[in-house]
Amino acid sequence: MRIHFVGISGVSMRALADAAASRGHDVSGSDNALGGHDAKNVEGCDLVVYTNAVPQDNCELVQAKQAGIPVVERATYLGELSKTYGTVIAVAGCHGKSTTTAMLGAAYGGRNATLHVGVAGGSKAGSDKYFITEACEYRASFLHLSPDIGVVLNVQYDHPDYYKTESALWDAYKRFCGNSKKVIVNGDDPLCAGLARNAVTFGFGENCDYRASRTTSENGFRGFTLDGKRHAQVKLSVAGEHNVYNALAAIATASENGLPLAEILPRLGKFGGISRRFERKGIAYGKSVFTDYAHHPTEIAATIRTAREIFPSVAVVFQPHTYTRTQSLMDDFANALALADTVVLAPIFSARENPLVGVSSQALCRKIIEQKEKAYCFDTFSEITDYCKTLKEKAVIFMGAGDIDKAADLFMTKAVADIK
Repeated sequence: MRIHFVGISGVSMRALADAAASRGHDVSGSDNALGGHDAKNVEGCDLVVYTNAVPQDNCELVQAKQAGIPVVERATYLGELSKTYGTVIAVAGCHGKSTTTAMLGAAYGGRNATLHVGVAGGSKAGSDKYFITEACEYRASFLHLSPDIGVVLNVQYDHPDYYKTESALWDAYKRFCGNSKKVIVNGDDPLCAGLARNAVTFGFGENCDYRASRTTSENGFRGFTLDGKRHAQVKLSVAGEHNVYNALAAIATASENGLPLAEILPRLGKFGGISRRFERKGIAYGKSVFTDYAHHPTEIAATIRTAREIFPSVAVVFQPHTYTRTQSLMDDFANALALADTVVLAPIFSARENPLVGVSSQALCRKIIEQKEKAYCFDTFSEITDYCKTLKEKAVIFMGAGDIDKAADLFMTKAVADIK
């Protein structure tokens, strides 16, 4: 087939295009970042795939529909593509999907698995025997998948622009589990209970099938004793208790699919993390600089706690992601961010949304100040990075799911320029 991808610069779209090409399809793509769109791009195509970030009046979509060319959204195509692989593993959850999927990619490193991860450089077009993918809950996209193994890392309320209640989100996860032949869930997460009968569980609890105990931390990296259905000593090259959960999920999934621990653990132990997940960028103005994708209060708290295991003081530069999430979880954001010694806020990254009256980074800043003095709000990355020069903390984390990583890059660039 000749398949055209509209919005191909997106991380997931690029990975799907590469996977399609590896299966022998003739692939093309367009994006605003690649010179824009042209109706002529879809001429002669058998299928057009688009990301929902592309408006329906896009000239290529309009032309394809007029020409009778099948047009499908990214999640639909992902579901159909996955059916062409032997064993499909799908990792769902409000937090940790990308890291756990990448951990599974490491565990299957000797099996040439095809990997679909939502971070730049994380995906891989391999053989057709194994397909390991993130399963995104936004707009119930993961319901297009029918995996052999469905993994649920956690369930917490998010995406209020789509799920109006927590129960609506939980119902979507339950349907995802119903579509999976085998289900592996977090046994410590109360909202994971009842998602599926006979689910395999992982966690710290005594009743979990894959259980971590006697955790250690060496140079910030975690280790633990694996008990339950398997027994071993596990050493990781990533920090934080949340990564113990991610590793348990990966171990449980690979083990339940027949991989021996002797193959899983050495590869998992070498896994050093992925882009923008507590990723160290270097030193600037005497501070260790990190970027992190955390954009939900639980993720924010986990990252700050992880940093505190390593550094005596921590500053966070946070860019809220979407107005509806900021509005719905305002108090939770304030409580999580207050765990840092100093908080610096950037304007809300609107993504797909229009502004909401009364919802702003300034409003969030006022909430944080109710708990601590050191909270500040700036309008531009230049102002933020200039202020960050004065920070006394030993580590500064540029955090959020928008383009806050550009502020980290700017901060590093200013540091180099000032040295020169």
